[in-house]
Amino acid sequence: MMKRWLGVMAVTALCGCTTTQETAMDSQVAAMSNCEKIEALVQGHRHGFPQLKTTLSNAKIMQVWKARYHLVGDACQVWGWSADKFSYVCSQTEPNQETAMDHYGKAKAVTRQCLGPEWVLTEGKRDMGEGVKAEFAKAGESAVITVVAASSPTVFHNEWKTYYFVGDPNDIK
Repeated sequence: MMKRWLGVMAVTALCGCTTTQETAMDSQVAAMSNCEKIEALVQGHRHGFPQLKTTLSNAKIMQVWKARYHLVGDACQVWGWSADKFSYVCSQTEPNQETAMDHYGKAKAVTRQCLGPEWVLTEGKRDMGEGVKAEFAKAGESAVITVVAASSPTVFHNEWKTYYFVGDPNDIK
């Protein structure tokens, strides 16, 4: 009986520590500026975004974690493609093209403001489908930051979405 009670206490203590650590991390993130978050994303990409991941769910071809903070919308995720390949992905369904373009412009402007002049912006049409894409890249940096406003056809109408992506440039088109 005593061993069982000690086991319950040990599990409770571990859960309490994890909750306390996550609450402290969430408080730190809440205090960060957008520029600090963008810098943390670029740095985190090299290591698989360890401080950003929260709840894990496994998909067929990758692992998906909820992200601790959101630069577009409120449903950002970290995608684990393999043991050493990760992307930060946000998307937000917009009510129309005008709103998507507004959110795209704001996300692009904040990103430009936060990055140094060594980050080169390439902007134009998307490689596939209707919409625009802004990509920030820096020589010697493995990650790119990409903002997209895109048409997303559905059965009954065209939706527009805004995306924010940090990861390997070959993973977003």
